[in-house]
Amino acid sequence: MGERGTAISFEDFQGTRNFGALDGLRAISVFLVFSDHFGGIGWTRFSGWLGVHAFFVLSGFLITTLLLRERDGTGRISLKAFYIRRTTRLLPLYLLVLLAVLALSYLAQDGTWEQMKAATPYYLTLLNEMANVAPLHMTWTLGVEWKYYLVWPTLLVVFGTTLRSGLATVGFCLAALAMIDIGGFRWDLLLPQNYVGMLFGSALALLMNSRRTFALVRGLMKHGTAIALVVALLVVHRRFPVIAGRIGDASAIALYSLLIALLIPALVASHTWIARALASKALVFIGHRSYAMYLVQYVAAHTVIAVLPAPTIVGGTLLFLSFTLALVLSDQLYRWFEKPITDWGHRWAKAVKQAALSKTSLPGCDAAAAALGPAGKRSPL
Repeated sequence: MGERGTAISFEDFQGTRNFGALDGLRAISVFLVFSDHFGGIGWTRFSGWLGVHAFFVLSGFLITTLLLRERDGTGRISLKAFYIRRTTRLLPLYLLVLLAVLALSYLAQDGTWEQMKAATPYYLTLLNEMANVAPLHMTWTLGVEWKYYLVWPTLLVVFGTTLRSGLATVGFCLAALAMIDIGGFRWDLLLPQNYVGMLFGSALALLMNSRRTFALVRGLMKHGTAIALVVALLVVHRRFPVIAGRIGDASAIALYSLLIALLIPALVASHTWIARALASKALVFIGHRSYAMYLVQYVAAHTVIAVLPAPTIVGGTLLFLSFTLALVLSDQLYRWFEKPITDWGHRWAKAVKQAALSKTSLPGCDAAAAALGPAGKRSPL
């Protein structure tokens, strides 16, 4: 297939409800995080912790795409419906794992119990970034994302969802973060580099949702472009300390986040080789369970350490066994807890939007309600 054939049309993009390659990118990202935490020195040199910033870019892109499509379908954005979807998607599983870790720490009666007692007030208020090192300290990313969810959709509603107003809002937010960084006002609750990726993802969503600018983005939907971006990402992973030493940590993270954002159009164009590879059944399977895997990673790792003789648990052995056990645990959580609650949340949010549309009694409300999709059917976005 030639380079032209890899790009999709604006109509194809608007009609796509499930981007399997983005689930595959989630799978790769969660493995990178595991490699940094459990792979030992041989794996930490690859800077797998950058995987969390890939998650940030994906979050910004997907939630903004969903909000813009809701506006196009119904004429408005329902913040209430948005927060119902986000709350039921993230918090029940998080609280379940938090309770389980609290119980395990209490039963262990070691230093982890004292750590959890000190950290739990932060964990319960989603100020995870402010907690000292404790089990579940990796959930600082959830605190970051939740703050973005509180601010970004509100900014869109207040300042407008047009391409111009949306990009202006992104620009303002980036400038504000840059001022915080340059002014030296950074603190654990607001590290600018943790929010840049989500803003890049949101900006990409705005560009791809407009027919006029989608034509510009189509230039990224090529095999050659995808290969170049993947190579650049590999270089940043392998040489991150060197790059950060020259331009600074925040700038290096912003560079990585920008490369991820530029790669997304090639993943949305399902005919590129990288999109086909990431949309494989195995990677999509892992991607759907990546949130649960991220939450249970230390439970899985400590279980492996407790069961196997210490000399065998080094480097890649601990990494792959922990990853496998986390996948098994997460599959059960996904099937019996996470997905049912998420589906229920989407049905609740859909009912809220339909009720709001019915109250307005505007012309075209029936068509707008139909655009929400069949009852009980949720968008994978």
